[in-house]
Order: sequence, then structure tokens, then C-alpha cells
Amino acid sequence: MLDIIAPALLAVGGVLALGIGLGRDSAVARMGGAAICIACSFRYLAWRVTSSMPVGQSALQQAWAWIFLCMEFLAILSSAFAYLFMARILDRRHEADAAMASPLSSSSVDVFIATYNEGYAILERTIVGALAIDHDDLRVWVLDDGARSWVRDLAQELGAHYLARRNGRHAKAGNINNALGVALATGRRPEFILLLDADFVAHRNILKRTLGLFQARDIGIVQTPQHFFNQDPVQTNLLATRHWPDEQRFFFNTLLPSKDAWGAAFCCGTSAVFRMEALVQSGGMAVETVTEDMLTSFKMEEHGWRTIFLNERLSLGLAPEGIGEYVSQRARWCLGAVQQMFTRWSCFGPARLRLVSRASSFDGVLYWSGTFPFKIMMISAPLTYWWTGTSVMQCAPSELAFWLLPSALGGIAFMTFYSDLRVLPLITDAMQLLPAFVIMRTVATGLIRPFGRPFKVTAKGVSTEKVTVQWRLLLPFAALALATALGMVFNLPRYSPLLASHSYAVNVFWSLFNILVLLIVMCACVELPKRRFEARFPTDEAARLVGRTSAARCRLIDISVSGARLRPGDAAATPAERGFVELDDGALRVPYSRISTQGGTMTIRFHTNPPTRRALIVKLYTGAYDNEVPKVRPLSLAGAVVARLFA
Repeated sequence: MLDIIAPALLAVGGVLALGIGLGRDSAVARMGGAAICIACSFRYLAWRVTSSMPVGQSALQQAWAWIFLCMEFLAILSSAFAYLFMARILDRRHEADAAMASPLSSSSVDVFIATYNEGYAILERTIVGALAIDHDDLRVWVLDDGARSWVRDLAQELGAHYLARRNGRHAKAGNINNALGVALATGRRPEFILLLDADFVAHRNILKRTLGLFQARDIGIVQTPQHFFNQDPVQTNLLATRHWPDEQRFFFNTLLPSKDAWGAAFCCGTSAVFRMEALVQSGGMAVETVTEDMLTSFKMEEHGWRTIFLNERLSLGLAPEGIGEYVSQRARWCLGAVQQMFTRWSCFGPARLRLVSRASSFDGVLYWSGTFPFKIMMISAPLTYWWTGTSVMQCAPSELAFWLLPSALGGIAFMTFYSDLRVLPLITDAMQLLPAFVIMRTVATGLIRPFGRPFKVTAKGVSTEKVTVQWRLLLPFAALALATALGMVFNLPRYSPLLASHSYAVNVFWSLFNILVLLIVMCACVELPKRRFEARFPTDEAARLVGRTSAARCRLIDISVSGARLRPGDAAATPAERGFVELDDGALRVPYSRISTQGGTMTIRFHTNPPTRRALIVKLYTGAYDNEVPKVRPLSLAGAVVARLFA
């Protein structure tokens, strides 16, 4: 037994020994770990090609086995690119510290808030936050791609500039480009543009932390990460809001800093600062694909401009609140990557791009077109085996363990360790499978008709009062799980012809794993009620409840724009039913009424007028609060998912 698992033990041991011994930020440890994972992956692939392909099957069955192998190769190649990029990482926070005294910190800045169909509360929050940015020379523009009168009135009331388009071309990119011309012709010329989506609130210090980084004359964009004040639907539907971070944390906290270390960072749209000179020279925001942000970085590179990434939370945004919106957002990202293949800035196009940028572009296409279809094939392979007897590999379990485990377990060790547990088996597999059918369809239609689909804005501000089952997403996964389970059951009897095949035991284990992943995906498709419209932030701060004839100290447990939960701090003073809650040592007084008292805590509702509500927005959304999962706890996460499976 030891000789079978020895290669896996060596691979896992090597990755972890390097990482723990030299540290997570060590370039030597990362490069050594990546080299181990890549070597093990191609060792397994060589065995797959030379020794594991089935024999004695019909031509059609052999074709399926070879198609599976080709897709497996693409998935392995995509993983190899991930290992390679993660072999380095760059943290620019110290660089930002040193650059805060730069003369650029006082440069003229325009804030562009691109809006299309967002509601009043969402847009008010973003505009209020933008106007609160700590910067002397600042203009805030609301770019309304719908010419809505109430948006104009809101902008004017708050003191922002308003610019409308109706039926404009090129969606968000066209909206921004239209505003560029107006901003350059109106008053002083801005040196920099801060771009915000309509559901992202900038922190007050976002410009203090980013403008100094433009001291290098070839920097065209400073991108900052997207963080969210609400939980994404996967966290919510799997009861994992306290145990598992939002799905974007791996990309922004791990992968993009790694790409930045290679010089391959790219713009992700919101919360990015642009040098106006670079934007004008490159022709404005790219309009050739639906992912205008990423392509703009490639277009700028042709003119000698770089994009860099500052991995520091400098804004808070609204994550998609429903599984349908979550999946459609990723389909749009997929379509943008496919569309870029048909432009001059593709990985093999004629544009003047550096080799690392071409590799990064190819990596993106490979991720969408290889990884997700292979997830479907991974689910389909044992199912096909049970119902047709068609194998995609022919080997004993011990042989598969000898060749596969070093690649699989080494990769898990590398990704888990260097992502700080943001990539975990089963849960990550399920989250990649969830949009796989939609992604596969998007890749297919994108390759055939890349520019024939309209831009679709992700819906925001959704709340539901009841459980909602996303049947269109759930049913294919339910059918796969049922067909796999039935196939196993029908082939359990001793007279099953499959019992004698070399792959029987392998497919039993494979099927059980697939059924578990499918069950997790199905749970994610059952949306739990989201009754709370305002985000509630955890806190531990002093406050005072002031009634007509009494005052009582308390400590806040959590707080939102609409209310708070608190623990009375003075047993001798009974909090009033109604009154004012004094926050920030009395600097902010908010009228309240008590809703309930339970277990030593009290829940209150705020009664706010517009000025008070906007003061609360500035307090809560511009830097002091967050809803992050501070640490991933795998056992707690497993417990939550198991509870959800049997709920």
C-alpha cells in the first residue's frame, strides 16, 4: 500500500514543506510548489495517454473516451497556468504607503458612476459615498444610461453632476466614453478618473491610497479589489455565510495579485482609477467586447500603459443576490473572454502585446472553454459507464491512485495552502459545476456567433420573502444525480456484466463523489428567503440610548442603515422604548424604537430622514465596516453544508 501512495505523499509533503518552511509569500516556495504540481499533472497525463485508454470498445465508445481525454488535457493545462501564475505574488500596500505623500495625491479627479437600471436606495448609497471621498479636487458624475428624471433629481439634490443618454450604443463602455468627452470639455480637465459601478460605495481614502501609485509614468490603471457588503447566493443557500467567503475572494485575494507579480494584472471595471491621458490615448473604454474593462487594459498596453493591482479593500459593493443573476454574470465574463479571441487583442492577434499578456489572455479562454465543459464530462463519464458500459479509462484502483493522487492531492495542497483555504475540495468543485451548463452553452454560441448577443446587466437589489427553487438550473443536476444513482443500483447484482471490468471499482467511487457534488449544487439552487434589504454589519462599539427621562449605555452587536442589535451595558438603567441612539460619542443621533428584547439583547429600528440616513451610509459604507469571513474553517463549513443537505 505504501508504494502506491508514496508519490502522493511526496508531492503533498513537498508542497507543504516548502510553503510552511519558507512562508506563504516566498517566491522559492511558490515556484517549487508550482513545479511539483505541474510535474505531477503531466506525469498523470502521460500515463493517461500511454496506459489507461480502454481497448476493445466500439468506435463510438472509443471516440467518447478520446474526447474525454482531450477535455481532460485542456483542464489540466488550465490548472498548470494557474499554478504557474500563482508561483509569484505581489503586495503593493507598502508601495502605496510610501506614495501617499506624492504630489499626485492632490490631482484633479472625476468620479464616474455608471448606472442603468438600479433602484433609488442603491444609487443613493453610491453617490453619497462618492461625495464623501476625502479629496479636495473632486467632481462626481452620475452617468444615467436611461435618462430617468428621478436619477437627475437625486444627483442634483446630493450635489453631483448628472449626464444622461437614451438608447446609447455600447452599453456601459459607451456611457463612459460619452461622459469622457463631456468631462474634458466642462471646467477643469481631470487628470484621473475613478470608475464605480452604481452598486459600489468607495471608501473615503480610496484616492489617498491609489493616486500616488501613478508616480511611474507608464501606469495607466490602478485596479483595486471588489469586496461585498452582502453574501453571495452560494454562501446564503448553503448556510455558509459565517464559514465560507464569497466566490470572488480567491480571484481578488490570490489570483490577481499573482498575475500582477507577472505584470499581467487587468482592469475589472469598478473601483479602478484611470489616468486620463492613457484613457484618451487608447481611445477610451473598449467597446469591442462585453467585458470592456479587461479589454481596456489590453488596448492600453499597445500604447505603452500598464495596469497594476492594489490588493486593499477600498470599496464595498453589492454581490448578485440570486443564483440566476450569479450564473448570468459569469456567463457574461465568459462571453467577453470568447469575444476577445475575435479581436486584434486576442492571445494570437496582431496587437503589440507582451508574451505574459498573451499567456494571461489564453489562460482566460482556456479556463472558460476547458474547465467548465470538463466538469460536465466528469459528471457524465461514470453515468455513461453504468448505462452503456463505455469506459473513459481502464485501470485498477491501485493503478489510478499511483498516477492520479500525486496530481490531485498535490494540487489540492497547493491551492488550499496558497489561497488561505479559499479553494477546498467538494465545495469548489460544486461551485464550478453550478454554472457549467450555462458556460458551456455560452462558449458554443460565442464561438459560432461571438457578437450576436446583447449586453445583459446583472439585476441588483433583489429580495425574496419565501424559498425559491431555480428549477431551470436545478433539474439537469437532479437528473444527472438520479441517473448516476440508478445506474449504480442496476449494476450491483452479481449478474451485471460490468462487474468483471477493470474500471468497476473506480466508477463506484467516482459516482459517489459525483452524487455528493451534485447534491451540493442542487442545494445551492434552492434560494432561501432574503427579507433584509439593508446590509447588517457586525461591530462592537459603544453607544447610548437616550429617552425622554432616561439614558442608558449599550454596546452595538450589529448595525445597518435601518436598525441595530445591541446589548444594554447598564443593568441599573432600563433602555427607553423610544428615543435617540447616540453614535460616535454623540456625533450622530438617530431616532429609534424598540422592536424586541431577547436573551439579553435588544433590537431597535431606526427612523431616519434623508440627512440622517445619508450620514449612516457614510458611517457604515466608507471604510470602517465589512462583512468578510475572517477565517475559513473547513470543519464548520462541512457541518453547515451537511446541515443544509439534510434540512
